[in-house]
Amino acid sequence: MRLILNIILLIATLVASYAEYVYFTVIPPELDKTAPFTVRSQGYFTFDQNKALGGRRDIALSRYIPLYTYLPNTTDRVQKNMESLIKEISFLQEQKPLTGQELVDYLHEAFGLKIGRSQANRFLGYPNLKNLLNGILTLEKSIMENIIAKNQEPYKGKQAIEVLYPKPKGIVSHPTNEVLTIQQARMMLQDKAHQLFYEIDNNVLNPVIEISQTTLLPNLKYDQKENNRRIEEIMRRYPSKVIHYDPGNILVPFHKIITEEDLLLIDSYLKFAQNNLYDMTLWIFVITLLIILFNDMFILKVLSSGQRKTLSYRPILSLLIISVILFKACLLFTPFPIYFVPFALIPFVIILLNHGRVAATWSVVTGAILMTIISTETFQIFLFFAIGGLAAVLLSLKIQKRVHVLISSFIVGIINVIVMSAFSAQWQNIMPLLGKSSELWLSLSALASDKTLSGSIGWAFTGGILSGPLALLILPVLEVGRHATSNFKLAKYADLQHPLLKDLFAKIPATYQHSMTMASLAQAVGEAVGANTLLLRTGAYYHDIGKMAEPMFFSENQSGGENPHDTMDPSESARIIINHVKHGEQIGREMGIPEVIVDLIKQHHGTLFVEFFYNKAIKANHASKPRKKDFRYPGPKPQTLEAAILMIVDSVEATFRSMEAPTQEQIERMILLNIVKRIADGQFDECNVSTRDVATIVEILTHSIEATFHSRITYPWQDKK
Repeated sequence: MRLILNIILLIATLVASYAEYVYFTVIPPELDKTAPFTVRSQGYFTFDQNKALGGRRDIALSRYIPLYTYLPNTTDRVQKNMESLIKEISFLQEQKPLTGQELVDYLHEAFGLKIGRSQANRFLGYPNLKNLLNGILTLEKSIMENIIAKNQEPYKGKQAIEVLYPKPKGIVSHPTNEVLTIQQARMMLQDKAHQLFYEIDNNVLNPVIEISQTTLLPNLKYDQKENNRRIEEIMRRYPSKVIHYDPGNILVPFHKIITEEDLLLIDSYLKFAQNNLYDMTLWIFVITLLIILFNDMFILKVLSSGQRKTLSYRPILSLLIISVILFKACLLFTPFPIYFVPFALIPFVIILLNHGRVAATWSVVTGAILMTIISTETFQIFLFFAIGGLAAVLLSLKIQKRVHVLISSFIVGIINVIVMSAFSAQWQNIMPLLGKSSELWLSLSALASDKTLSGSIGWAFTGGILSGPLALLILPVLEVGRHATSNFKLAKYADLQHPLLKDLFAKIPATYQHSMTMASLAQAVGEAVGANTLLLRTGAYYHDIGKMAEPMFFSENQSGGENPHDTMDPSESARIIINHVKHGEQIGREMGIPEVIVDLIKQHHGTLFVEFFYNKAIKANHASKPRKKDFRYPGPKPQTLEAAILMIVDSVEATFRSMEAPTQEQIERMILLNIVKRIADGQFDECNVSTRDVATIVEILTHSIEATFHSRITYPWQDKK
């Protein structure tokens, strides 16, 4: 099972490292579709916008259709100008004698034309001049039915233009071959006038045409403001900057509608990732494999050689797998900075599962390396998560209630903010300002006002706060089996209303009372040596449940009556006594008691020798010496400090009940003797019980037993007559 979990962890890490690349290789991103997840840079990536977008920008600009505004009153203005000209000429022709100077002045002032006086006189001397001018006006009206622009510069090389007509017509697209420039319109007027009035003397017709041409006006106006806005929009759509992305920076956020720029950015990033694919994949595989192997060896060789040799690898490996998947999901399906990841849930869960500080610290280091591999592969990210995780280890040592987890996660959030600020500060600019309070304050104020930094700091704080609640959510998942048990789960079994404890009280109240006394003593000792007191108390409640199978074979339940062992074979008596451990294990498993409590049931007698019945067997059978192994408990020996404490307290409590009015010195000597005998028998060889622990246990047990079983005054009715 351990091998399977390690393989799953390896595969999960590798998949998490290349999830985006694999996905987009199989299913390429599409324009105007939503981004399926957040795309983040996993390295130092440079996106040259001009290189990627320059060609598309040129194409977009070449295909750009300019916008003109149609001026509906232009034809009226042209007609009004011609009518004014006709009226003025009619007036001048009526004057006698004809004077061309007034016409010269009028044309110069009204139309900016300069003609000679003699030419003006000939012009005024033509008798049908008014009819000619009305004919020219008719030609102008027909020409003004076209769309006429000032010049062709804005639409040169274009296939079409857009014209904004008054409502309700709106914007209409026209091919550019339908558009006349004002110069082309005037040439058209000249050609048509010569064709229509070919009989008229050119000395008269040409000045009339020249004057009439000046009255023509363009009826299209190039909308400079709107066209500039549209062109700027194209430039914004295809920018030309060189953008540098740091590891962890967001390229395209989750659920964003993919634009053309996003498409090119993703494509450029995939090419960048592909260039480093083979080298990085091998590196990631080797590093991940080594970390998993080191983690496996650490659990087996280091953690299991400490106070808790029965430490289960399943919760730790399962938590790492869940964390890799959860953290990658946070990166993929949220548009927030990487600092948002609630990494501190790893140490919180390890501590809540009672695996201790060493296991939590190692899991922080392992988890931080795996997190770095699947996210940015930078040392700064490793430090950020490692510091926050180690802070969570220190803050979670005294967690007793769920609210303590929430308080600790709040403090982790504050520490995340401090670390994030330290990483983001421009120390090369700040250090020279030390001693210059005003300048230093301005520099720090500018740093605090940085919106990008403040956003990252806010999400770092949020990630710390979320780690506690998420740890409480994950905890029940890891506690599904009996191999992982938190203090919260232990509290359920520490309830004296639990059916098994009620059954114990109903069937064998003496053993129940013995268990309660043991729980009180064990808790006092546990508090002194730093053991898990809740586990000790709960283990004491259940350690003798196996006696319910054959209760009358145990002295505390005989109430001074007949002892069945007096008439039994010593070997059979030893078997019944020893089997209460096996029965306890069986009952515990049938009732679904957590494995950590079942371990205490199995280990509270270790492999102790049932000396009383062994000596009795020797006396009863002179022919052959009985085998010692038949008179030993099956074990295993205590694997944890808690199991060792229960073994000591169990023997001390039983021995004390056989003593009559002992003094403090006698109690202390008895406790020490019990411990020394078990040390000599090698019962504590497989757990970490130091000489300091032994001294503390002796002292605490001596005072606790004295306080629990202190002598009372004798009342008059108790005196012997």
